[in-house]
Formats: sequence, structure tokens, C-alpha cells
Amino acid sequence: MEITKIVVTDLIMAGGLFAEEGYDVEQSADNLADLKGQIIVGFLEEVYPGVEVYADIAIQRKAGQTRPLEVLAYSETKEIVPSVSAALREQLERRIAEASADLAWAVRQE
Repeated sequence: MEITKIVVTDLIMAGGLFAEEGYDVEQSADNLADLKGQIIVGFLEEVYPGVEVYADIAIQRKAGQTRPLEVLAYSETKEIVPSVSAALREQLERRIAEASADLAWAVRQE
């Protein structure tokens, strides 16, 4: 089954990013969203060249319940392929966790 489109959505809860004070939460959330977007698009374009890729990383400024990354892989018949969607979600979550673990995206307040 050929994959023709992949849609990825994520939500960053900026208010819950840090347990301690001293960070520029808005800039850090923007940086994290950029990092996630680069990882998602870069990985999917590498694994599925020529496939339509859509990534939307929303930022909620307040703290709240986190949501898992949502990945929907569509076939040429425009049906969601659950097995591919789940496998991609797992791979993307792992790559994002590894890339963001060093907190290089976090900005300290001056």
C-alpha cells in the first residue's frame, strides 16, 4: 500500500515546559516547535520522498494536559493506514525525545 500523504500534529504546553523558574517560556516554546517541525519534516521527507507532508505544531501558553503526537498516514485511496501511522509516531517521538533532551532549545531569562 503506497503512502501518499502524512499529517502530523503536536501541541506544546508552554506553561508546563519547566519545573523551575528562570526560563523565557515563550521563546523556548517557539524554539521547541521549530526543532520538532524540522525533525518531523526532515525525517518524513527522507523516508517518504515525494509524499505530501504536513506538520502543525501548536503552542498553548498555559499549562495543561499533554497530548501525544498525532500521525496520520494516508494511502492512495485516501484511507488512514493505522500500522504505518503508529510506526511513524513511535519513530518520530523517539527522534524528538533524543534531539530535545539536551534542552539546547531552552532560553534562560536575562
